[in-house]
Amino acid sequence: MPGPKGIKFRISKVGKIKESRIQKNKWKSLFFSPEVIKYFKYSAVAIVTIALMVTVYFHEQAGVWFKASVLEAPQPFNGTVLPISQVPDWTHWSGDHYTTNYSAISSNYLVNLPNYDLNKLQFSNDSLVWGNSEHDIIRNAKITYPVVYLGNYELDHQEYSGSHPAIDIKMPVGTPLHAIANGKVVKTSMQSDGFGHHVVIQHPNVPDPKNGGTTTLYSNYVHMSDINVSEGQNVLKSDIIGKSGNTGTSTTPHLHFQIDTDSAPWHPYWPFSWSESQAAGLSFFEAVNAGLGMGNAKQNTINPMNYVYQYLGSYSMASNTSGGLDNNSINSDNSTDNEGQTETNDQENTETNSQDPAIEVIENPVSEVDTSLFTFTLSGAPTSFINNGVSITAQISPADLNRMSNNDEIKVEIEGVGTVSKKTFTKSDFNNNAIKISVNSSQTGISNVVVGKSNHQVNFIDKVNSVVSFDIDTDGRFQENIVEVIKIVGVDSEGNKTPVVNFSGTVSVTLKEGSATIIPDRIAVNDFVNGEATVRITVPADQKSIIVRAQNGALVGESERITAEDKTIFTDVPRGHSNYDAIKYLSDNNVIGGYSDGTFKPDNTVNRVEALKMLMLAFNVEAGPNSELTFTDADSGAWYATTLATAVAKGIVKGYDDGTFKPGNTVNKAEYLKMIFETNNIELTDSISANPYADVPKDAWYAPYAYLTNRKNLLDVANNILDPANGMTRGDVAETIYRLKYVLDNSLVTYSK
Repeated sequence: MPGPKGIKFRISKVGKIKESRIQKNKWKSLFFSPEVIKYFKYSAVAIVTIALMVTVYFHEQAGVWFKASVLEAPQPFNGTVLPISQVPDWTHWSGDHYTTNYSAISSNYLVNLPNYDLNKLQFSNDSLVWGNSEHDIIRNAKITYPVVYLGNYELDHQEYSGSHPAIDIKMPVGTPLHAIANGKVVKTSMQSDGFGHHVVIQHPNVPDPKNGGTTTLYSNYVHMSDINVSEGQNVLKSDIIGKSGNTGTSTTPHLHFQIDTDSAPWHPYWPFSWSESQAAGLSFFEAVNAGLGMGNAKQNTINPMNYVYQYLGSYSMASNTSGGLDNNSINSDNSTDNEGQTETNDQENTETNSQDPAIEVIENPVSEVDTSLFTFTLSGAPTSFINNGVSITAQISPADLNRMSNNDEIKVEIEGVGTVSKKTFTKSDFNNNAIKISVNSSQTGISNVVVGKSNHQVNFIDKVNSVVSFDIDTDGRFQENIVEVIKIVGVDSEGNKTPVVNFSGTVSVTLKEGSATIIPDRIAVNDFVNGEATVRITVPADQKSIIVRAQNGALVGESERITAEDKTIFTDVPRGHSNYDAIKYLSDNNVIGGYSDGTFKPDNTVNRVEALKMLMLAFNVEAGPNSELTFTDADSGAWYATTLATAVAKGIVKGYDDGTFKPGNTVNKAEYLKMIFETNNIELTDSISANPYADVPKDAWYAPYAYLTNRKNLLDVANNILDPANGMTRGDVAETIYRLKYVLDNSLVTYSK
């Protein structure tokens, strides 16, 4: 069976790099070649050598222990998450495995981290068939986990065949790495060789997988490119602690993921020394393959992926059993592998909210059709006289049209004034993927035409008022050498925007003060849509302020003074950041703030009370008098007390049956979406005909909130996967608030940029 051609392996030995291009026809020859085996040999030798430099170790550890001892304790253990959310689909992605950064890979080529499943990993390579979807999943798993726990460098995926104390996970440089559980960072190291850049997190009072009860474990993340945490810092599960890399003695990008027990004398632990391998007459490579020090490895490490899977999701220490996901848990993965199989067999809830049951995730997604969640491109006149009518074209993607059966219906709804000539369409009504919709009204007002989750507004008028002046619509700021969009708006004698402009000639757009490039600098009547025309202005670096002027004869309008602003609102949120507009809007309105170092940290997760505070500020929910909180773990004198008391009184949130609220727990998507819609008293859909997302069952408690999220386009998701148990980041929260406010303020069905 032929394998992929043209894959390069870069091998380094004592500073010398040699490249070997492998052109083989057999899968086995690709992944079991001498070059690959050499790579693991030399990596192992160098890693072990550096790891066992005792003097360096004691120097680093002493400082770490001192720092950790004087800082506060981390949050209690409440379950685990996977260290990585997604990796490339190795069997279909054709990019360079060695140089491509994770951020440059299209979401279409990313898949959920495959299960660490020995049955799949040990599946015969000779039996794998190209083009078989199930075999593609197995092949991806084999590539993702080249070296298993206590395995060897023969790439046979046999545990306890060697003494490698970690699991190697293949991934591109720049892949976000998550803390697997709550804990304290006790070591960050930026070594240039050996383990390279790595982080060690201490997890106290966690379930002991060996003896029962509780113990302290240490998770190790090795060969990183970037480290986002510092020694002594407390982290929550799923927090992004840095990014994967290829640092230290590593010849290909991957994560060396290891969990040490409390008995390990140092971290990351290595099970044998140079002198021990010499005494046995073995090279380091031979020592690993021979299992030298396996007893030490068994005593001082555990299988890291098995532990993560055992406690994946939510966990109650009082129950002493592994728990499933609940509506207050968080997972960096959507708890399914690429076959849709759950990653843990125990999905019983150990910590149930008094109102909401556990988060259910679709195990085997079925392609159900809900046409109300289809996206259409709607085009047509934005303004019409009453009793005149407008024709609107609704264009659908060929993929969505192919999903429809002959019996599925596309509904056309009207919000506001007016009626449509036909309220339902079927697949047979489409011509070149489009349908025509006629809208008319006998009264003035806005007609909001809704098709799927898209909308088009028509302003029905009975007369056209004359334009007497222009307004210049701008946010009042510009950034140097950045294109800024402003609008020229026609205004009537009563100061209202005119939906139709009625002047002759053109409007000249100039600057009364300052200098800039304006495109276009002249606009005609047909450039105005619904009374507005758009121009773009670029201001050079030497300008501090400008004033824009629009004139057509006696019709004149001037802007307020537009001033220069800093290039970025936060140092880690550049103008091109996907959440820039949302974060800027909320920052300008004092809903969110940054950190003292000038950063915003958009990838950091948000806890339950932080989310409540942001929502209530953004949507102007007035906090009531500070009342006594009845939750056993909530302080009535804390900063969040008034916010939480008000949210409980208004029915936005509830606590747990055990009397707690867990204010410091990371808020997951399912519970956050409930919060945002309950904060705004938005009516839920009575019945949902299909799964609102591929991983959200239509009968799940949070399905109505997920449905509204999809319909209103509040979150950008990949492959129609919501990841309901995943934590909300600061960037996510800003984006959802910004989009919902835009939808509500403009009476829209869905948000569109």
